Amino acid sequence: MDENFFNRGETIEQFIDDMQNNRDVFELFLSESRIDQVTIGRLPDDLNVMVIAEDWSGDVLYNVPVLIRMARDKGWNVRIFRRDQFPELILPYRKDGLYHSIPVFVFYDEDFNELGNWIERPSAATSLIDEESLKLRRRLREEHKDEWRRQTINEITNLLKTNKKRR
Repeated sequence: MDENFFNRGETIEQFIDDMQNNRDVFELFLSESRIDQVTIGRLPDDLNVMVIAEDWSGDVLYNVPVLIRMARDKGWNVRIFRRDQFPELILPYRKDGLYHSIPVFVFYDEDFNELGNWIERPSAATSLIDEESLKLRRRLREEHKDEWRRQTINEITNLLKTNKKRR
């Protein structure tokens, strides 16, 4: 990262002003975000933070306001890049090496040396979401197994009828 490119990103204010989705909820979450002074005191000063985000993302909606609160309390220099406008930026920060998950926070010192990055959501949230998703999938499969089996048969039958006509 270099300073010239970094400064091409949107400021926090520009990002909020340009929001097309969920602006009212985002601003509410921003007003609700609080960080205790002990924690703030432990954070470094003089950071540059690149955020990769899109305003339609639920994880952006929940997590970027927290970063903004921290940045404002510490005076960090934040620039936000829209993932879809800068697709190359996310490549080194793909979740599990595959997913273009957002938000991504990349922390740099004053010379733009990368200090670390944070992706998408807290790990505890991901674990809970994964556990609950698995429970939901299992429950739905059991509740709908007969119907879904019939639909599987119908879809395969229709697929093969269509392919038979092509021969």
